[in-house]
Amino acid sequence: MIVTIGRLKKAIAKKLKIEESEAMDLAERVLSYFGFTNVIIDNVIAPADRKLFYRLHDAGLLQSYAESLVLQNGRTWRIFYWEISDDNVGRILKKKGKPKDGTYSKLPAEYWSRLGAQA
Repeated sequence: MIVTIGRLKKAIAKKLKIEESEAMDLAERVLSYFGFTNVIIDNVIAPADRKLFYRLHDAGLLQSYAESLVLQNGRTWRIFYWEISDDNVGRILKKKGKPKDGTYSKLPAEYWSRLGAQA
């Protein structure tokens, strides 16, 4: 399934902890490479944008993989690909933050101080 710019923008903002306006710029840059497909060859990416792709890869928004082909002269040729998945974007958007009213928030303040614990 194709990733929409709105979903990618939200996922980038969430994972990279940036403003949505900056995330929109990054989402547009990324999707300008993918167009109407979810896999592209690494050779089409500008060197300046490759850093962005690795950053999004580390954040779990993009995946990369390679395939090896044996040429007629016996040499091995490696082709690198980038993939964007709506499933990955969806998982990131569904992840919840830390619970605000968890078990630890119910403990009295003196439990968090060394002096309080020793007294």
